[in-house]
Amino acid sequence: MLGCRSATVVPVIEPSIHSSKIEIRHRIWLKLILAASIPLMIGVFTITTTILQQKLSRQQREQDKYESILLREQSIHLADNLQKESILVNYLNDISKLLITENHTKILVHIRIKTLTSLRQLDPERKRYLLLFLYESELIYQQNFSLLKLNGADFNGVQFSGTLDNKCAFTGIYLYDVYLSNSSFIDCYIDQANFSYSIMYNVVFNKGLLIRVSFKSTLLDNSCFCNMRLSSTSFRGASLANSNFMGAIWSNTMVDFTNANLTGAILSDEQLKNSTLYNCILPNKTLGPIQTKNLVNNGDLDQNVS
Repeated sequence: MLGCRSATVVPVIEPSIHSSKIEIRHRIWLKLILAASIPLMIGVFTITTTILQQKLSRQQREQDKYESILLREQSIHLADNLQKESILVNYLNDISKLLITENHTKILVHIRIKTLTSLRQLDPERKRYLLLFLYESELIYQQNFSLLKLNGADFNGVQFSGTLDNKCAFTGIYLYDVYLSNSSFIDCYIDQANFSYSIMYNVVFNKGLLIRVSFKSTLLDNSCFCNMRLSSTSFRGASLANSNFMGAIWSNTMVDFTNANLTGAILSDEQLKNSTLYNCILPNKTLGPIQTKNLVNNGDLDQNVS
């Protein structure tokens, strides 16, 4: 046969067969990915859970530590309170028994020593109760023949405040040469009291009345006498640097600042006008009127206020 060639038959791949193979490969890869991801997810979950548990354990340890410290502090505070309460109760019982005896003069030295010792171990609230006990027992009442001398007694931080139901009043109280810094007397009536030579830094007298009170040579720096009414009150030789008399009222020459230090004190012109200012240092650091006569009084004012 002339010019006759055999025809080459090209196989035709069915599209459905090709796509089927692709899908098979995809499924294989998907299975492989899923098979690999499961351990990975378990590993991530395990790591996350471990970290979270460690964090919770650390927080729990810190919480337990904090609660342990808090419990220990509360126990110490409770023990300290019980000890102070025991000291105060024993003091009151012992002094009450001593006061039953007839001759008070012989026991005053013992009371003084026990008082000074007990005060060093008490907090301000219990010091307040002790002070009230001494006053109501008339041991620090100026008119009492058997007057207890409390020189050096630590009454720092005691707080007194009068209310409608519970008046705050001290008449004739004798607190000569004691420590009363950071104390307060709010709405208190104080008459014929003696605070001479005491250390009373940052003390607050507010909304009360001071009549015939001696603060002779008392250290009263940074103190407040705001909204007080004063009459026949002596600050002779006292230090009142940076003290505040805002709103305080007194009549003409009824407050004596002779030889006092008023540096930086807050006093109005009217208050200064109605005061005795001989030889004192005024708020602006200038000197008050000079009095040439001897300004040293006898010792009566140190002990009693007439």
